Amino acid sequence: MDTLEIAHAGATCLTNLIQKDGSFKYRYDSQDGTPLKGYNALRHAGTIWALLDVYRDVSDKKILVCCRQATHYLLATYLRFFRSYNNVCICEDNSIKLGGNALATLALVSLFEITQDHFLLAIAEQLAQFMVAQRMEDNRLVHKRYFQSGKISNFHSMYYTGEALFALLALHRLTQQKHWYETAREIENELAPEDYGVKEQSHWMLYFLELLSKHDDSPLYYLHAKKIVLHILENPEYLSWERSTPIACRSEGLMAFVRMKRPEDIDDKTLSERCLEQIKYNLNRQLAFRLPDGSFVRGGNDRRKNEVRIDYIQHNISSFLHFSRLGLSS
Repeated sequence: MDTLEIAHAGATCLTNLIQKDGSFKYRYDSQDGTPLKGYNALRHAGTIWALLDVYRDVSDKKILVCCRQATHYLLATYLRFFRSYNNVCICEDNSIKLGGNALATLALVSLFEITQDHFLLAIAEQLAQFMVAQRMEDNRLVHKRYFQSGKISNFHSMYYTGEALFALLALHRLTQQKHWYETAREIENELAPEDYGVKEQSHWMLYFLELLSKHDDSPLYYLHAKKIVLHILENPEYLSWERSTPIACRSEGLMAFVRMKRPEDIDDKTLSERCLEQIKYNLNRQLAFRLPDGSFVRGGNDRRKNEVRIDYIQHNISSFLHFSRLGLSS
């Protein structure tokens, strides 16, 4: 299979889902096209990031036009100032979510890299600063805060911290400003000994740890990533769910580990080979959820099995794109 073409077809499908105001046709029944209720700013931002990742390899101008529209909608609809014009955040329905700020930062950084529009970078830096300001005494990050009252919610996502750390390092990679890197590493130094994200099989933590390894190939960080990967390989219950996105996310995470820079004294060739075998198996499973227009359904063998949502497409195209970059036959 041509994995880059699969990624491009999915990206093309997403560009066809963009609406006049820059929002996406977010969720719909694939059998009759009926729109379904709901919207999510976090997934909107993540979709922009994934689309721009595809754009790096295919240079399809339609993708860039779509991402400009979607970024305008993101900022026009969800950008807020919390208690001060210096506190820039993404707010949806009175909720400031760490993941929303993180994926918006990733989207803005990616679009800046292509357009060199410094306004985008300035907003990304402000969003990152807001995330850093959410550190608590124990180095944990606030996952959700209510905009009006300022109160912190008890809500905790298995994904938000990984998304935030990945966004901080993406910003550091672009700007070379050390405080983004130092903050992310300080937080990781607290998380690694706790096996954070291991039982959750967090692909976002693996994205972050891959990027961290480019700057510091400490055995601590490598072992953290290895534990997540081993949990994925040894606990494949996600396959029994028969849903496209959980499989795609594990594919993404395993590929981030394969790309990771190893400490000099560690040779895990056998583990990398196990990862590649699982990735190839997963991608073939994911094809069962793919439709002729390039989209991906949810699956799950329940009433929502035929549902398409933009993040289902997002994670699937990212996994196929990243496999194409490995230069291996599928």
